[in-house]
Amino acid sequence: MTTADAIFPAPTPPGPAGVQSLGLDALAALARSAGLDPGVPVFYFLRHGETAGNASRTFQPLDEPLNAAGHEQARVAASLLRQAEFEHIVASDLPRAWLTAGKVAAATRRPVHAEQGLRERFFGDLIGTPNVALDWHMDPPGGETLQQFVTRAVAGLNRTLARGATPLVVSHGGVLHVLRSGLGLELTGDLVANAMPLRFELTAMRWSVTAVG
Repeated sequence: MTTADAIFPAPTPPGPAGVQSLGLDALAALARSAGLDPGVPVFYFLRHGETAGNASRTFQPLDEPLNAAGHEQARVAASLLRQAEFEHIVASDLPRAWLTAGKVAAATRRPVHAEQGLRERFFGDLIGTPNVALDWHMDPPGGETLQQFVTRAVAGLNRTLARGATPLVVSHGGVLHVLRSGLGLELTGDLVANAMPLRFELTAMRWSVTAVG
Protein backbone atom coordinates (compact mmCIF):
# COMPACT_ATOMS: atom_id res chain seq x y z
CA MET A 1 0.00 0.00 0.00
CA THR A 2 1.34 3.44 -0.94
CA THR A 3 1.13 6.55 1.24
CA ALA A 4 -1.57 7.91 -1.07
CA ASP A 5 -3.57 4.69 -0.66
CA ALA A 6 -3.40 5.07 3.11
CA ILE A 7 -4.50 8.70 3.07
CA PHE A 8 -7.18 8.32 0.40
CA PRO A 9 -8.91 4.97 1.06
CA ALA A 10 -11.18 3.29 -1.45
CA PRO A 11 -13.56 6.13 -2.42
CA THR A 12 -17.29 6.09 -2.04
CA PRO A 13 -19.94 8.28 -3.66
CA PRO A 14 -20.01 11.76 -2.09
CA GLY A 15 -22.71 12.64 0.39
CA PRO A 16 -22.90 13.70 4.01
CA ALA A 17 -21.11 10.51 4.97
CA GLY A 18 -19.77 9.37 1.62
CA VAL A 19 -22.29 6.53 1.36
CA GLN A 20 -24.10 5.04 -1.61
CA SER A 21 -26.85 7.52 -2.44
CA LEU A 22 -30.31 7.28 -3.98
CA GLY A 23 -32.24 10.07 -5.66
CA LEU A 24 -29.24 11.43 -7.54
CA ASP A 25 -31.24 11.47 -10.78
CA ALA A 26 -33.62 13.99 -9.19
CA LEU A 27 -30.71 16.05 -7.87
CA ALA A 28 -29.03 16.01 -11.29
CA ALA A 29 -32.20 17.12 -13.08
CA LEU A 30 -32.64 20.05 -10.71
CA ALA A 31 -28.97 21.01 -10.98
CA ARG A 32 -29.06 20.98 -14.78
CA SER A 33 -32.01 23.39 -14.79
CA ALA A 34 -30.82 25.66 -11.97
CA GLY A 35 -28.64 27.95 -14.07
CA LEU A 36 -25.11 27.04 -13.01
CA ASP A 37 -22.94 29.44 -15.02
CA PRO A 38 -19.22 29.55 -14.12
CA GLY A 39 -17.58 32.77 -15.24
CA VAL A 40 -14.10 31.25 -15.27
CA PRO A 41 -12.73 28.59 -17.65
CA VAL A 42 -10.65 26.84 -14.96
CA PHE A 43 -11.21 26.27 -11.27
CA TYR A 44 -10.34 23.78 -8.56
CA PHE A 45 -12.54 21.87 -6.11
CA LEU A 46 -11.68 20.13 -2.85
CA ARG A 47 -14.09 18.10 -0.77
CA HIS A 48 -13.35 18.38 2.95
CA GLY A 49 -11.36 15.76 4.86
CA GLU A 50 -12.96 12.88 6.70
CA THR A 51 -15.11 13.39 9.81
CA ALA A 52 -16.41 11.09 12.50
CA GLY A 53 -19.79 11.29 10.77
CA ASN A 54 -18.24 10.15 7.50
CA ALA A 55 -16.58 7.23 9.27
CA SER A 56 -19.72 6.18 11.17
CA ARG A 57 -22.09 6.89 8.26
CA THR A 58 -24.42 9.22 10.12
CA PHE A 59 -26.02 12.52 9.19
CA GLN A 60 -23.72 15.20 10.55
CA PRO A 61 -24.40 18.30 12.64
CA LEU A 62 -23.35 21.65 11.23
CA ASP A 63 -20.40 21.89 13.61
CA GLU A 64 -18.88 18.48 12.83
CA PRO A 65 -15.05 18.91 12.69
CA LEU A 66 -12.41 16.81 10.94
CA ASN A 67 -11.26 13.63 12.63
CA ALA A 68 -7.57 12.65 12.82
CA ALA A 69 -7.66 11.00 9.40
CA GLY A 70 -9.37 14.07 7.96
CA HIS A 71 -6.67 16.39 9.26
CA GLU A 72 -4.02 14.22 7.62
CA GLN A 73 -5.98 14.04 4.36
CA ALA A 74 -6.25 17.83 4.34
CA ARG A 75 -2.51 18.14 4.92
CA VAL A 76 -1.77 15.85 1.98
CA ALA A 77 -4.27 17.70 -0.22
CA ALA A 78 -2.60 21.01 0.68
CA SER A 79 0.75 19.59 -0.40
CA LEU A 80 -0.72 18.43 -3.72
CA LEU A 81 -2.17 21.89 -4.32
CA ARG A 82 1.08 23.82 -3.75
CA GLN A 83 1.77 24.02 -7.48
CA ALA A 84 -1.84 24.43 -8.62
CA GLU A 85 -2.61 27.68 -10.41
CA PHE A 86 -5.44 29.08 -8.30
CA GLU A 87 -5.42 32.57 -6.86
CA HIS A 88 -7.75 32.41 -3.88
CA ILE A 89 -9.84 29.97 -1.83
CA VAL A 90 -13.60 30.15 -1.28
CA ALA A 91 -14.88 27.70 1.32
CA SER A 92 -18.03 26.58 3.06
CA ASP A 93 -18.03 28.06 6.56
CA LEU A 94 -18.89 24.70 8.17
CA PRO A 95 -15.94 23.56 10.35
CA ARG A 96 -15.02 20.47 8.35
CA ALA A 97 -14.63 22.49 5.14
CA TRP A 98 -13.21 25.59 6.83
CA LEU A 99 -10.52 23.56 8.63
CA THR A 100 -9.61 21.85 5.36
CA ALA A 101 -9.40 25.20 3.59
CA GLY A 102 -7.25 26.61 6.37
CA LYS A 103 -4.62 23.92 5.90
CA VAL A 104 -4.53 24.63 2.16
CA ALA A 105 -4.33 28.38 2.76
CA ALA A 106 -1.41 27.94 5.17
CA ALA A 107 0.49 25.68 2.76
CA THR A 108 -0.14 27.70 -0.39
CA ARG A 109 -0.26 31.23 1.07
CA ARG A 110 -3.54 31.94 -0.70
CA PRO A 111 -6.30 34.05 0.88
CA VAL A 112 -9.46 32.24 1.96
CA HIS A 113 -13.03 33.58 2.13
CA ALA A 114 -16.23 32.02 3.48
CA GLU A 115 -19.36 31.38 1.40
CA GLN A 116 -22.42 30.02 3.22
CA GLY A 117 -23.97 28.96 -0.07
CA LEU A 118 -21.34 26.20 -0.30
CA ARG A 119 -22.59 24.43 2.83
CA GLU A 120 -23.69 20.80 2.73
CA ARG A 121 -27.43 20.14 2.63
CA PHE A 122 -29.03 20.51 6.06
CA PHE A 123 -30.82 17.28 7.02
CA GLY A 124 -32.66 18.64 10.06
CA ASP A 125 -34.17 16.04 12.38
CA LEU A 126 -32.16 13.25 10.73
CA ILE A 127 -28.87 14.54 12.15
CA GLY A 128 -27.23 11.89 14.29
CA THR A 129 -29.09 9.01 12.62
CA PRO A 130 -27.62 6.48 10.15
CA ASN A 131 -27.54 7.57 6.51
CA VAL A 132 -26.74 4.26 4.86
CA ALA A 133 -30.08 4.57 3.04
CA LEU A 134 -29.59 8.22 2.07
CA ASP A 135 -32.13 9.35 -0.52
CA TRP A 136 -31.44 12.86 -1.83
CA HIS A 137 -34.99 13.12 -3.13
CA MET A 138 -36.59 12.93 0.32
CA ASP A 139 -37.66 16.00 2.31
CA PRO A 140 -36.05 15.58 5.75
CA PRO A 141 -38.18 16.84 8.66
CA GLY A 142 -36.83 20.20 9.80
CA GLY A 143 -34.27 20.28 6.98
CA GLU A 144 -33.80 21.58 3.44
CA THR A 145 -35.81 20.17 0.59
CA LEU A 146 -33.83 19.01 -2.41
CA GLN A 147 -35.05 22.03 -4.40
CA GLN A 148 -33.98 24.43 -1.65
CA PHE A 149 -30.55 22.81 -1.41
CA VAL A 150 -29.85 22.79 -5.14
CA THR A 151 -31.05 26.37 -5.57
CA ARG A 152 -28.89 27.57 -2.68
CA ALA A 153 -25.83 25.58 -3.78
CA VAL A 154 -26.02 26.81 -7.38
CA ALA A 155 -26.32 30.41 -6.18
CA GLY A 156 -23.27 29.91 -3.96
CA LEU A 157 -21.30 28.30 -6.78
CA ASN A 158 -22.22 31.09 -9.20
CA ARG A 159 -21.02 33.72 -6.70
CA THR A 160 -17.83 31.75 -6.13
CA LEU A 161 -17.14 31.12 -9.83
CA ALA A 162 -17.90 34.65 -11.00
CA ARG A 163 -15.60 36.20 -13.57
CA GLY A 164 -12.21 37.08 -12.19
CA ALA A 165 -9.45 35.23 -10.39
CA THR A 166 -9.23 31.43 -10.55
CA PRO A 167 -10.65 29.95 -7.31
CA LEU A 168 -10.24 26.81 -5.29
CA VAL A 169 -13.67 25.79 -3.98
CA VAL A 170 -13.60 23.87 -0.67
CA SER A 171 -16.97 22.32 0.03
CA HIS A 172 -18.92 19.08 0.49
CA GLY A 173 -20.03 15.93 -1.29
CA GLY A 174 -23.55 17.16 -1.93
CA VAL A 175 -22.29 20.37 -3.50
CA LEU A 176 -19.93 18.29 -5.64
CA HIS A 177 -22.97 16.37 -6.89
CA VAL A 178 -24.68 19.65 -7.81
CA LEU A 179 -21.54 20.96 -9.49
CA ARG A 180 -20.82 17.94 -11.65
CA SER A 181 -24.48 17.62 -12.64
CA GLY A 182 -24.75 21.29 -13.53
CA LEU A 183 -21.67 20.97 -15.74
CA GLY A 184 -22.91 17.77 -17.41
CA LEU A 185 -20.19 15.55 -15.93
CA GLU A 186 -20.03 12.12 -14.38
CA LEU A 187 -17.38 11.51 -11.73
CA THR A 188 -15.63 8.16 -11.52
CA GLY A 189 -15.02 6.61 -8.12
CA ASP A 190 -11.45 7.83 -7.78
CA LEU A 191 -12.59 11.46 -7.99
CA VAL A 192 -15.04 11.55 -5.09
CA ALA A 193 -12.93 10.69 -2.05
CA ASN A 194 -12.62 13.05 0.90
CA ALA A 195 -9.91 15.69 0.33
CA MET A 196 -9.24 14.67 -3.29
CA PRO A 197 -8.22 17.86 -5.19
CA LEU A 198 -9.94 18.26 -8.57
CA ARG A 199 -9.29 20.55 -11.54
CA PHE A 200 -12.25 21.59 -13.73
CA GLU A 201 -11.56 23.05 -17.18
CA LEU A 202 -13.73 24.31 -20.04
CA THR A 203 -12.36 23.39 -23.48
CA ALA A 204 -14.29 23.76 -26.75
CA MET A 205 -17.52 24.38 -24.82
CA ARG A 206 -17.20 21.17 -22.79
CA TRP A 207 -16.18 20.75 -19.17
CA SER A 208 -13.70 18.12 -18.00
CA VAL A 209 -12.43 17.17 -14.57
CA THR A 210 -9.14 15.58 -13.50
CA ALA A 211 -7.48 14.78 -10.19
CA VAL A 212 -4.60 16.98 -9.05
CA GLY A 213 -1.35 15.24 -8.29
